[in-house]
Amino acid sequence: MSLSLDDHFVAFIDIPGFSEMVKSDCVSPDHPKHLEKLYKAHVRAIELFSHDIHANLTQFSDSIVFSRSFDIAALGGFLESIRQWQQMILIEGLLCRGGITFGRHFLKDKFMFSKAMIDAYEIESTKAKFPRIIISGDLIDLACVGDICSMSLIKEDDGAIFIDYLKNESDDRKLNLTKAIQSISNANKKSPSTVQEKIRWLERYSDYKLGTDFSRPHFSDVVSG
Repeated sequence: MSLSLDDHFVAFIDIPGFSEMVKSDCVSPDHPKHLEKLYKAHVRAIELFSHDIHANLTQFSDSIVFSRSFDIAALGGFLESIRQWQQMILIEGLLCRGGITFGRHFLKDKFMFSKAMIDAYEIESTKAKFPRIIISGDLIDLACVGDICSMSLIKEDDGAIFIDYLKNESDDRKLNLTKAIQSISNANKKSPSTVQEKIRWLERYSDYKLGTDFSRPHFSDVVSG
């Protein structure tokens, strides 16, 4: 048997808070609400990529890997499917962060061997930080020809280019996204500062893209008695 490593687009995506969701559902006497949300997200991902015979989905624990054989002409569709998926899980109350790049990749019979996945994981773990999926600079440089740069991407002040999952949508979709972000914000008001930082980023992103007014001051005066 001869196996080969071929170039693929690979996205490595992490869902923060996964462990807490599992623990919560396992000890709760009620219906496992997180299980339903996460499984729905998984099914939706399968649906989005089912039209492309060259695309694959692998999920383990809180990590999701989307991959597709390398074809610049197909990059826009690959990123758009991820954008739709990220928006859908946000409406379900779930956040994610990740990295997307390209490189040598092998997947067969549930066995993965991938330099591209390692590189995408490094982007997720060292650069994403906030609920955003960052595209590697190498992929941007390679793909940014013709009208490819008109894809749903956005550049932040820190130079990161990520999938614009809050791009202009219908009024109904904007309302659903706004409600979801408000719900996530309310649910995390007493969370640790590291989580609060991510929520503030999401609120600022929403203010910029959806015209909301979530922005909160980073500090407040201490009132002495």
